[in-house]
Amino acid sequence: MSNCPSCSSNKVKKLWLLKKTDKFVILHCQNCDLCFKEDIYKDTTFNIQEGDYYLKKSTGNKVNERYKKHFSRRSKDHLEYIEKFIRGNYKKSVLDIGCGAGIFLSYLRTKGWKVEGLEPDPIMFDYAKNSLSLNVSNHYFEDWKSEEKYGLIYMSHILDDIPDIKKTLKEIYKKMDINGLLFIEVPNLSVKFRINFEKEAELKAGEYFFSKKSLTFLLEKNGFNIIDIKTFRLVHLNTILQKIMSPFAYIMKFQPKKFRPYLRVIAKKNE
Repeated sequence: MSNCPSCSSNKVKKLWLLKKTDKFVILHCQNCDLCFKEDIYKDTTFNIQEGDYYLKKSTGNKVNERYKKHFSRRSKDHLEYIEKFIRGNYKKSVLDIGCGAGIFLSYLRTKGWKVEGLEPDPIMFDYAKNSLSLNVSNHYFEDWKSEEKYGLIYMSHILDDIPDIKKTLKEIYKKMDINGLLFIEVPNLSVKFRINFEKEAELKAGEYFFSKKSLTFLLEKNGFNIIDIKTFRLVHLNTILQKIMSPFAYIMKFQPKKFRPYLRVIAKKNE
């Protein structure tokens, strides 16, 4: 078995899944609590740059009205959250790593931000670049070069997909302005059984599965100071069924914190 990619511990155990997978196993670090994927052999049939991630999703796989409504609502929510932590002489520039169709960047541009994004998926990149006229590059973060420093580095459901996580965080640290903020949102795996409810596309693309403990450990170890970290549950209102079920979903927002399905973090450089 592999050592933990976050803390290097060899105290790892296989995480048992209800779903049968023949291409990878999920390992659980007993030291820092990180769950991570160990490939038995590389799945060469799954290529994000050829559009496989979005094509394999049952929802959110094309930029239609539902997609735009969902991400427009989420963009407003995310910016309101981020603005709570902006202090002093703040540089209003953002790098969105894995920007999708660019809805968040487009929203920030209307608020006076200088925006830039990275998106490896060809369909989403094309929409962000040509339909929204955004400054985006069709690259993975690890293949992209820039000397720019940003006031905000934004990673919504992306940190869990990046292969070399410690190297990536070191590069992110270098690209942050002295007063810059790092925003991260990922699924919450504080309760390990929840991995059985992850969608197939997420399991194939994902490299890491975080709990509050493992994400805190990873960021602090790599030079970041966590300003705020919380678990939460979204109430989706994109379809008629979601609206009908919304009272129940709202009640579920008050379930114990470790059971809530998402993690959100704001961090800064520890200088």
